[in-house]
Amino acid sequence: MLVVPGQPLELQAVPVPALAEGELLVRVTACSLCGSDLHTAHGRRPHPVPTILGHEIVGRIAALGPGPAPVCVSGRPLAVGERITWSVCASCGRCDRCLQGMPQKCRQLVKYGHSALRSPHGLSGGLADYVQVFAGTAIVPLPDTLTDTAAAPASCAVATAAAIVRTIRQQLAGFGPDGGSLATRSAVVLGGGMLGLSVASLLAAGGVGRLVLLDPVADRRSRAVATVPGLVAAPPPPQIDQAWVASLLGPAEADRSDGADQRFEADGFDVVVEASGAATSIPAALELTATGGTCILAGSVSPTPGIAFDPERVVRRQVAIHGVHNYRPEDLVTAVEHLASPAGGPLGALAGPVFPIERVNEAMALAATPEALRVVVTP
Repeated sequence: MLVVPGQPLELQAVPVPALAEGELLVRVTACSLCGSDLHTAHGRRPHPVPTILGHEIVGRIAALGPGPAPVCVSGRPLAVGERITWSVCASCGRCDRCLQGMPQKCRQLVKYGHSALRSPHGLSGGLADYVQVFAGTAIVPLPDTLTDTAAAPASCAVATAAAIVRTIRQQLAGFGPDGGSLATRSAVVLGGGMLGLSVASLLAAGGVGRLVLLDPVADRRSRAVATVPGLVAAPPPPQIDQAWVASLLGPAEADRSDGADQRFEADGFDVVVEASGAATSIPAALELTATGGTCILAGSVSPTPGIAFDPERVVRRQVAIHGVHNYRPEDLVTAVEHLASPAGGPLGALAGPVFPIERVNEAMALAATPEALRVVVTP
């Protein structure tokens, strides 16, 4: 557990609490290390301590609380021995935010791997032998074809990516005659970490017309191209200009809006996803967004300096800016289905290497390097 930010994690024995109705006790089989775990461990964002970190978790149900068995997202009762993953949040389902379709922003939210040890939700982090799963948690059974290691990132990085793609489709559906179709759209993802690669993988599986990923690290670009079919990867330029944008978008496209055989030069990407969290990347994301385009900001999960941008550009281009943080239950279902599919298999294969929990500090150190995507810890 994390006792002092900036110091190594410690192994400690803690009691397993009695389960209440609607709760589960899960034996952890894998927990992958997310970037937010690193931010917390290094003291880059406020967090109660001591705490058990880890929220990308896979495990087997070891015990059920009293009363009726909890159900998975499909409504089926769960049983001891089932292998599951679950949402990063437990929500009440009754407050205004839950009723408005934002359970991840519930007024009574409980976040796995984010609670003080000395609280009613202390045994909620995945860097442990067991996790207490609370009522109001979206639970998804895992198919036998999906390994623990490959499935672990589903409950944060891949589910958040699914929420991003769902948001993109909803925005596109409000403009133009083709609804939320990606087929005629161009998209650029800023950042080749696990979140950015997950977004790219889901966009490719959704048939996006043109897909580009920007990352300054050559190894990350190579890995992205090898993971996502049809992806073009490039380093960010010192300065964004129209010629550079045009080179990434390829030749001028046919204007499909009125059926005329007219050629035009795009002024940016239809979809831009900022997945790196770098402060300097956010103005670039806005500058890369085409007229009528959608800009998703999702990588900034720790405090960063303020940014400067030209609001007139946003206004004149009618750019839609969306912040996406965490996800809804259906996004976790999409994440698991994608990782279990042929299209998502290469993404799941990127998880690892695997460390036993006794070597958790080695795992944390490796996870902090640019080369690592999702280091996995097992009890």
